[in-house]
Amino acid sequence: MPEPIEMGLFPLDMVLLPGEPAPMHLFEPRYRQLFADCSLEDRPFVLVRQEEDRQAKVGCSARFESVEKRFEDGRLAVIVRGLEPVAIGDETDGNLYFSANVTPLEDEVEAEHQDLLEQAAAAYRQFAEDAIGEIREPPQPETVASSYAMAGTIDLAPEPKQELLEMRRESDRLKKLIEILSGAGESMKRARVASERAPTNGKVSH
Repeated sequence: MPEPIEMGLFPLDMVLLPGEPAPMHLFEPRYRQLFADCSLEDRPFVLVRQEEDRQAKVGCSARFESVEKRFEDGRLAVIVRGLEPVAIGDETDGNLYFSANVTPLEDEVEAEHQDLLEQAAAAYRQFAEDAIGEIREPPQPETVASSYAMAGTIDLAPEPKQELLEMRRESDRLKKLIEILSGAGESMKRARVASERAPTNGKVSH
C-alpha cells in the first residue's frame, strides 16, 4: 500500500472525480494560501466532500490547472482537475488551511470487463440523445478509468459521484454508471411525455 502523504484539504459540498475539470471560486484567505502553496511547490491538494459537520473519508486529489480571473480584492476564479481517489487519514497542523495525511487508493485487479464497458458506452449515448437530442460518443480516456471519464462529463449529484469515487473495482463503477444513466434517461422520457400529454390531461405511470 502506498505511504501516506500530507496534503492540504479543500472541504466542500461537491465531489470531484479523477480526470474531471471543475471551476472553483477562492475567496477565503486560507484557500487562497492553499492555492499559493500548491502553485509555488507544484503539488496537489485534496477536494473532499463536507456536509455540515460530516466529512467524507475518501476524497480526490487535484491540481490547480489554470487561473481564469484574478479579482482586485484577492479572490480567484480557477479551474482544478481531479487526479486520483485518496483515503483521508489523521489531520495535521501547521497550515492556515486544513491538511491531513492521505493515502492514494488503487483499484483491485480484475478480469477484463469489455461487455460492461460496451453497455456503459451505449447507455451514455442514449442518455446524451435523451438529454440534448443528439448522440455523443463517450470519452476515450488515456490516464483515468472509463467510468470516471464518462461520469465526469455528466452533471451528477454529489451522492452518486461519491459512491463512484469510493468503489475500488472498475466493473462495479461501470454497473453503477449504467444504472445511473438508464434511470436518468427514463426519467427524462417520462417528463417529456408528461409535458406532451399535459394539454389533454393525460397521465404517465411511474
